[in-house]
Amino acid sequence: MFRLLEPANHLTPPDASFIELFEKKWVIKEYAQVSDAPAFTCISYAWGKGKVENPVCVEQHMSIRTIRALETAINVSQSKENWGRNISFSHDGNSLKEAAGQAAAVNASQAFWVDALCVPFDEPGRTVCLQRMGEIFSSAYQVLVVLREQCSDAIQNASQTEKLTSSDLSILEKEDWVSRVWTYQEAVNSSRLYFGVEGNEDAIVSGNEFLNMIMTAIEVYKADNNLDKLAWEKQSPKLRSLERLLADYMMADFATRSAYQVMSVMENRCSERVDDHFYAMVGSITTTTERVEGDETLEPSEFFMRSCERKGDFSFLYCGAPRSEEVASGWRPIEGRFPALLPDLITLGSSQAGRRELTHLQLDSMYRLVSGTITLDGISAARWFVEDKSETSSPNDVARQILNRLRTLGFSGCGEHLEFETGFFFPQKEPLNSDDIFAAVSHNIHWVTGGPGLLLRANSSDIDDFFDVGVFIGQRPKSGTRIMVG
Repeated sequence: MFRLLEPANHLTPPDASFIELFEKKWVIKEYAQVSDAPAFTCISYAWGKGKVENPVCVEQHMSIRTIRALETAINVSQSKENWGRNISFSHDGNSLKEAAGQAAAVNASQAFWVDALCVPFDEPGRTVCLQRMGEIFSSAYQVLVVLREQCSDAIQNASQTEKLTSSDLSILEKEDWVSRVWTYQEAVNSSRLYFGVEGNEDAIVSGNEFLNMIMTAIEVYKADNNLDKLAWEKQSPKLRSLERLLADYMMADFATRSAYQVMSVMENRCSERVDDHFYAMVGSITTTTERVEGDETLEPSEFFMRSCERKGDFSFLYCGAPRSEEVASGWRPIEGRFPALLPDLITLGSSQAGRRELTHLQLDSMYRLVSGTITLDGISAARWFVEDKSETSSPNDVARQILNRLRTLGFSGCGEHLEFETGFFFPQKEPLNSDDIFAAVSHNIHWVTGGPGLLLRANSSDIDDFFDVGVFIGQRPKSGTRIMVG
């Protein structure tokens, strides 16, 4: 069942609950599935702390911002003149394309999806809807983000001067929308993203333009204030999170976004419930159009892992969660929160390819690190990670600099490191001095110099035992191989 908020008509039951906005009665209309619905607009906003009674179900409460965000969305999006004044629908100003784009945008503004009114209140409908958020937002004709009134200057500057100031950045740093788990998946899954501001009927700016302006303003601010990577990361954690959202929105859709990438960007985002954290991650990696009987009864963390496994992506194992004690599943996280190894660092790669067998997990595109003194190429790659241009620092000094930046990015490991020919490996827990322990790093899930990896214990069989997870910083090889983990 899929629900939308639409104007009442002659088919609306006389006893239907409604909201009256701009001299129209708006009611909830139900469809068997998303594909049956007309073109619609999703509204993205941050709830905040204030709550009021829900007009379509008085036993429930909703954000005090819901109606204000809805009113703003209606005002902004139902005006053809507003679209024509602020948004370009063609690269060359073609009048026919512009007119068609404006008409389509207005048409999609006759039906809205807004969480507080359209998520079912009863189970299992509520859980099924939360599990399918990726499908809802990727199916919407457009997504309109409604920021708080404090962001009015930023939106006005973006729409009129096409430039953001350092003051605008400071205000955006304080905007709740920037740091919520749901708003990440709502933005990155949208095919047409727009930004407006509460209470302003005229200001609207396209997502691509606004996000590009933010990235440009950040670079200008860093240059003007002589901030390197580490100083910027320490000073502006929320804007750093916004940078991650911008990169993910520009670079990849749900089909090419890895579980680790999503865990990483979600790590420092806020949610009222642990359930929201996992369902928002599911919505960021899949549309979940294929359902399996019993899905609605699964714990959110288990549903997240099964959704990843259906995609053939096992990158969720690169987290700091406790592991299963079941035979052949010692690698698998157990239910609970999955803290990413290295939050807030842009991660590349679409998946950690693999296959789950009865006796083990097969992981493809891994590379085994070679023990030994770090080489010149390895130390050069490690120095790049911390912008160390001295070329005189000892390997231990470089490793300490790396750990300092890892801590800033949220790494919670033990602080020890293992040295290999091509770089340094930082495990979560104290490593054992054993010839049986070796490190294997993902080739497909990576950052520019390194990637997440595993510490494994070799045994007499071809299946290695899981021991720990960790972060590798150094030179990446050109290819990987297959390993098997029990």
